[in-house]
Formats: sequence, structure tokens, C-alpha cells
Amino acid sequence: MVDPINTSNAARMRLQTVQTDGTAGAPGAAQQGQPVSAVDQVHLSDTASTRITERLAENGPPFDAARVSRIREALAEGQYPVDPQRITDSIFQDYSALMR
Repeated sequence: MVDPINTSNAARMRLQTVQTDGTAGAPGAAQQGQPVSAVDQVHLSDTASTRITERLAENGPPFDAARVSRIREALAEGQYPVDPQRITDSIFQDYSALMR
């Protein structure tokens, strides 16, 4: 089982905090001024890498190609709903999270 990677702004902010002040709140946390990458590393064996690649090849792309195609067609036809207010709200929420 593979857990998804959290790429949300909140996760980025936590990572940035860990990288700049050296605290992670867990045993083995990064030392003062030392980036997380210098402490935590993951290495996959060749066998594991091969198995992951084989599974991805068997299961197809990790996204819904049919849905992407439908959205692409809707965009080309000018039928894809775009809500400028929702986009604006999302941008301001992300900005607010970054400024905390």
C-alpha cells in the first residue's frame, strides 16, 4: 500500500518550519539549522523499484484518462464551468495560510 504525498500548503509550511528552525516535534528531529533532507531519507531497493514500476504499468496511468479527456473537450468547446469567485477565494485562503 502506498500513502499519498501531502502537497497541501499547510504541509509545505510545516516542512518549511522544520527546515528553518530545526524542530519537528518527534524523536530524531532535525538539528538546529539542518534541513529535513539531511536527516530523513528513503532508499528503495532495485527489487522494490521494479515492483512499483511494474504495478504502475499494469494498472495504467495514476489518473482518470477518460475524465481528463472529457475536461479537455469541454474546455475546447467553452463548456467547462469556471467560477472566478471560487478561484479567488482559494487563492486568498492559500495566501492566508502562507502568511501565518
